[in-house]
Amino acid sequence: MQKIPLTLARPGMVLAKAVSRADGIAVAAQGTELSQSLLDRFDTMGVDAVVVEGNPVDLEGAAGDISYEKRAERLDHLFRRHAGDKWMEQIRRLLYDYFKLKAAGLAAARAAATPPPEG
Repeated sequence: MQKIPLTLARPGMVLAKAVSRADGIAVAAQGTELSQSLLDRFDTMGVDAVVVEGNPVDLEGAAGDISYEKRAERLDHLFRRHAGDKWMEQIRRLLYDYFKLKAAGLAAARAAATPPPEG
């Protein structure tokens, strides 16, 4: 199971968790296969990320953005005094994951906006 930005979701992927609107109403059930029309509907609803089955996207490669690296370093610095605190470590991990998803989404948007090279 992997949480990915909506911009990296592709038709054929299967939802590992239900997708809900901001008000809590479910719009797609667990096990639903994504289609382009469903992805477009999620986009218009403001859904930022989905949880899909498996591990279809390499977020490490997509998140290689300078701003992500700097934010990760900054998080290490800010949480340096809380090394033994399990709750602070959990918060730090959530922030890492959040910034990784954002960076991956930005990388996907840049890749989609860049025209393919003519050959």
